[in-house]
Amino acid sequence: MADRITDDELTEGVARRPRRRSLRLGMLRPAAMAVIAFSAFFAVWEFASGQLISPFLLPPPSKVAQTAVPMLESGEILRHASISLWRVFVGFTLGSLVAIVLGVIMGRLRLVNELADPVIEFLRYLSPTAMIPIAVIWFGIGEASKYFLIFWGTVFFVLINTIAGVMRTPVPRQRAAQCLGASRLQIFLTVVIPSSVPFIVTGMRVAMASSFMSIIPAEMLAANSGIGYLLQASAIMVQTDRIFVALATISALGFATDRLFRFACDRLLHRYMAWSGSN
Repeated sequence: MADRITDDELTEGVARRPRRRSLRLGMLRPAAMAVIAFSAFFAVWEFASGQLISPFLLPPPSKVAQTAVPMLESGEILRHASISLWRVFVGFTLGSLVAIVLGVIMGRLRLVNELADPVIEFLRYLSPTAMIPIAVIWFGIGEASKYFLIFWGTVFFVLINTIAGVMRTPVPRQRAAQCLGASRLQIFLTVVIPSSVPFIVTGMRVAMASSFMSIIPAEMLAANSGIGYLLQASAIMVQTDRIFVALATISALGFATDRLFRFACDRLLHRYMAWSGSN
């Protein structure tokens, strides 16, 4: 005899349909809004070029796309983009790791914070562009100077946010864990770090944008490859269409990297929060 469907199971099955439908709509809405936003942006750009500004000074997106096709087919864009992306990855990773370790130490140890904070506040106003001459003197025009400049443009953003996240960990939450018998290490792993993670991720996202902005002047002044070099070479030849191809490429790389970073953080942090909550 076949099992009968109870009223509760039927009600649960009916309730799942609106939830699934709302979930699909929630996933499609951001994509649809992005398509609409970019369509409007390119339409305004196409209209402005020729109608408001000379096409030589502001090439329309259709002209930029035509210029990009042979550059893609020849591999020119991909070669420069991959070089710039690797430099950003190395400098950003090194800067983030150093900043997180130092930020956690400064956030937990008051004496270290009091000693190091004035120096950090003094140095963090030096932009990566201002550090280009000293980077070339210290490291030459090789890869080390690019890594250093991106490191410099990354470390302070992540460091300040990490310190803020650690210091703003709710004291009652730490005391509650201590009353339940948690050790200092357990409090650090299950209370302090989860509370500071949103600050750290925010700092890393801001630092990522700074990394992409730092690599361009570095490659323009001290490199023979990369998107910054392509910009400089195109500017010397007054090729505005190639300049806009390079600008669009660095913007697309930054946009895609940020979205990938957000996706990875959402997945990894969800698992970490679940693990820390179960301990």
